[in-house]
Amino acid sequence: MMKSVKWLRGIAAAAILFLAGPVFADDDNGFSEHQTKRAVDTFEAASAACATLDPVFRVDCLRQAYSQTVRVVANASVYWEAEVALTRVNRGLYAFVREHLDRNVARVRVNGGRIKAVTPASVPVAQQLYRDGVDRAVAAMRGASSLEVRYFEPISQALLATKSMMQ
Repeated sequence: MMKSVKWLRGIAAAAILFLAGPVFADDDNGFSEHQTKRAVDTFEAASAACATLDPVFRVDCLRQAYSQTVRVVANASVYWEAEVALTRVNRGLYAFVREHLDRNVARVRVNGGRIKAVTPASVPVAQQLYRDGVDRAVAAMRGASSLEVRYFEPISQALLATKSMMQ
């Protein structure tokens, strides 16, 4: 009885490895063009809506664009370096908005969220903070392995395209 159980376990293990072989193939690294495109499309759609706003609202709007994009890349663990880079920008913008919030201006609804305004005097500081954050995020994504860079480059390009929006 014990011998036949061991034999059946061996057969089952062999069958699992045979059938799951394509799942564990060397060329399946977890990255996908589809996942990268979803991240880029999410960021570009959200940031395009931000471009139509007054500069005092753009900081929080872009923060929300980063937040939405982080949620997309968080679904694939191999994108963790991009997720960390995007999260750093998001958190920097969040802290800035909290510190420089203009309480005299009503929030506006954009991309399904309520966008807060910063004080007009803080906009030049926000612009520099944003440019520096984008540069750091792009450097982190471009400093990854060559395989990661291949999938992170479209995301980096989308980030770089928004730098002029904060000028």
